[in-house]
Amino acid sequence: MFKNLNEKDKKKIYSLLSLGIICVLALIIISCIPDNKNISDNNDTSQAQEPNTQEVKSSEEEDLEKKLQKILSKISGAGDVDVMITFESSEEQEPAYNSNTTTETTQEKDSQGGERTVTTESENKTMITSSSNTPIILKTNEAKVKGVIVVSSGATDSKVKETLYSAVQTALQIQGHQVEIYSK
Repeated sequence: MFKNLNEKDKKKIYSLLSLGIICVLALIIISCIPDNKNISDNNDTSQAQEPNTQEVKSSEEEDLEKKLQKILSKISGAGDVDVMITFESSEEQEPAYNSNTTTETTQEKDSQGGERTVTTESENKTMITSSSNTPIILKTNEAKVKGVIVVSSGATDSKVKETLYSAVQTALQIQGHQVEIYSK
């Protein structure tokens, strides 16, 4: 294959081939070594956050039901009260981001008088985290209430029923069509 080359050129070619093979092998070995620290950290973080956020959301919703039930049962004539609240959306948190937007515009003219303008825009968003790698929250939107059902032993009295109705609307800041009061 290299018969027409002199001895000096053959040595250079073999040296370059050897160096190339060593580089390829090194790249293969480096890519096969797992980065165990990053993988385990990411798995621990994602597993720790998911169940906690779901538990917190459901407990906050249950706490709201219990608070409403407790306050409604204190209304004169209400008697024994049960409350069920349904939610349209859960609590949402808006994390803080660093964002960089880059816009590049290129204008081209060809020899026949044609013009072309090319605009390229890129945005880079990075979530801001605290020293413990938890995201910094800018704003928290409360869960949106879809409807409320109140069952009360005193709801047979129209005055008590109206008072319960008004109390639920005021406490949760919802419309009247979202509240139903029933007697036990």
